[in-house]
Amino acid sequence: MNKIVLKASAAAFLSLGLATPASAQDTPITGNLVMTPVGQFNRSDIKLSNNTGGFRIMAAPDLSAIHEGAAIQFFGSNHAVRPGFAFIDSGSNDLAAIVLRTAPTGVAAIERLRINALGNVGINTDSPTQRLDVMGNIKISGAGSGLIFPDGSVMTGLSGNNSWSGSNTFNGLSAGGGVVTGVGAPVGATDATNKSYVDSNFVKFVPGAEQLSVGDANGTAAMINLRGGSTCCSGPGGHTPAWFKVFQNGSFVATGNLGIGVSPYQGKGYRTSWDSYKGAFRSGYADAEWDDANVGFFSWAGGSNSKAVGLYALAFGDTNSAESTSSIVFGSGNQVKGAAGFSAGAGNRVCDTYGVALGNNAKSGGPYINGKCDPDSFNIHGLAAVAIGYNVTADQDHTTAMGKYASNNGFSGTFVWSDASATQTADTFKNTANNEFAARATGGFRFRTNLAGTTGCNLPAGSGVFNCTSSRTTKQNFRTIDGAEVLAKLRGLDISTWNYTSEGAGVRHAGPMAEDFYKAFALGVGNTSIGVQDLAGISLAAAKALDVRTTQLEAKAGEVDKLRAEVSELRAANATLEQRLAALEQRMAAAK
Repeated sequence: MNKIVLKASAAAFLSLGLATPASAQDTPITGNLVMTPVGQFNRSDIKLSNNTGGFRIMAAPDLSAIHEGAAIQFFGSNHAVRPGFAFIDSGSNDLAAIVLRTAPTGVAAIERLRINALGNVGINTDSPTQRLDVMGNIKISGAGSGLIFPDGSVMTGLSGNNSWSGSNTFNGLSAGGGVVTGVGAPVGATDATNKSYVDSNFVKFVPGAEQLSVGDANGTAAMINLRGGSTCCSGPGGHTPAWFKVFQNGSFVATGNLGIGVSPYQGKGYRTSWDSYKGAFRSGYADAEWDDANVGFFSWAGGSNSKAVGLYALAFGDTNSAESTSSIVFGSGNQVKGAAGFSAGAGNRVCDTYGVALGNNAKSGGPYINGKCDPDSFNIHGLAAVAIGYNVTADQDHTTAMGKYASNNGFSGTFVWSDASATQTADTFKNTANNEFAARATGGFRFRTNLAGTTGCNLPAGSGVFNCTSSRTTKQNFRTIDGAEVLAKLRGLDISTWNYTSEGAGVRHAGPMAEDFYKAFALGVGNTSIGVQDLAGISLAAAKALDVRTTQLEAKAGEVDKLRAEVSELRAANATLEQRLAALEQRMAAAK
C-alpha cells in the first residue's frame, strides 16, 4: 500500500514533515501540501493508480493494531478484503474522539457530531453518555417510519397506537397535557394505569388469582369505587353523580337519580338490572315484561316473565303481574290489579283495592273477562275482599271466603268457610244473605272455652242439636236446690212473648227477662243473658218440685176417696135406719 503520512503541528493545518521515513515506501514532505483544483469539475484528487488497493491518511509514525493516532482509510471497490470500505479512526486514548464540524458563512466551525472512545455518539453535545445522545429535536419522516426496538416493536408516533413489549422506564410522560407519574406503582391521582400492578388498595378485573383487600375492623373501605354522572342537571362537578361501590366487608351500593336516563335493557333475555331512572330492580328472565312500558317506579320483579307495572309494585315467581300501586304478588300465574292487593299461590286474581287471594284459583273482587280482572278500573267491585283456599270466591265488598269450594254468592259483608268434602263446583258452599256468617263442616263443629279443651259445645256431624259439656268431672261447688223455693220464685217471674229489637216483629219468642231471672236465681254471668243450661236446670228443679206435690196430692186424694166411700156407706146405713124408723113409726101409729 502506498501511504501519505500527514502529521498535525501547531504551525500548520497539515504539516508533512517526517524526520525519517517509517518505511522504504514513505515519501517525506515538509511543509504544507497545497493542491490547485483543475479539470471539468474544478477539483483536486488524491487517488490510486488502480481500484484494488487503498490508502491512509494518519497522524502517527505508523498504524498498528492499537492506533497511535487518528487515521482515515480508503479502499477501492475491487479491494479483495474491504471492497469500497472507508474508515475514520481515532487514536487509542480514553479522551480520543471523532468529531464532525460545520459552520455557516462567516462563522467559526461548530462541533455537530462526536463519537467518543466508548462508542457513544453525541449530536450537538461534546460529552455523550449513551449510544446516541442528542441535544435537540429528532424528526422521523415518511409513512410507516418509526423507532424499532430490539424485540421488534415499532414506535411510529406518540399520537397513534403503539405497542410496548419490553420492560421500559419512562420519566416525564404526560397525558392530556398533564404529567403522568407512578407508572411502576400507581397510587396517586396523577399516576399512570398499570394493569400488571396490584396492591392492597386496588382491585384488578379478571385477575389470575384471588385478590385480598383488607381494611379496618368493619371492612368499610371501598374495594371498587366507580362514579358516573349525567350532564342534564346541576350537581358536584356540574353533573348529577351516580356511584357503584363494593366494600371490603362484602356490602355494595349502586346509586342513581330518579327520572334521569333510560331503561338499561329492552327485549327478552336473562339479566339482573337496576333502572336508576325509575328506581326499579329486575332479576331473572323476561320477554317484554321488563320493557320500559311495563316497569313501575320503585318496583321490583324477579323470576320468569313476571312484571311489576304499578308504583311500588312487587312481583316474584313465574308469569305474575303486579299492576297497581303497592300491589304484591308471589307464586305462579297470579294477577293483582287492585291497589295494595296481595296474592300468593297459583292462578289467583285480586281485582279489588286492598284485596287478598291466597291458594289456588282464589278470587278477590271482580268482575272478570276471559279469566282476568276487567281492565276497566271503574267497573271494579270487592273492596278489601279476602279469598283463601282452593276455588274460593270473595267478589264483593268486605267479604271473606275460605276453605275449598266456597263463595260469597254475590252478597257483601259475608264470611263463608267450607271444608274439604266438596269435589266439584256444584258442591260450592255459598252465603245466602248480606253480612252472613256461614260455615260447613261435615265432620261436625267443636267449640271450646278453656285451655284443656274440656269445656264447650259440639254440633255433631249431620246433627242440628248442640251438645254442651255437663260431665260431673267438669263441675264443682255443688249445692242442693229447694224445689218449693224455686216454685215460689217462679210464681213471681213474669213470662211473656216478645221479639228481639234487631230481628223484627215478625218473629216471636217466649221466656222471662234476664234481669228478672238473675234477680230471682242469681245464675249465669250477669243480668243481660240467660244460660240455656241454667234455664233447663231451673225448669227441671221446678218439675221435680211439682212432681213431689203431685205425689202428695195423689195420696190425699186416696184418703178423700176412702172417706167418701165411708160416708157413702154411712149414708146408706143411715138411709136404711131411716127406712126402718119410718116403718116402725108407722107400725106404732097403727097400733094406737
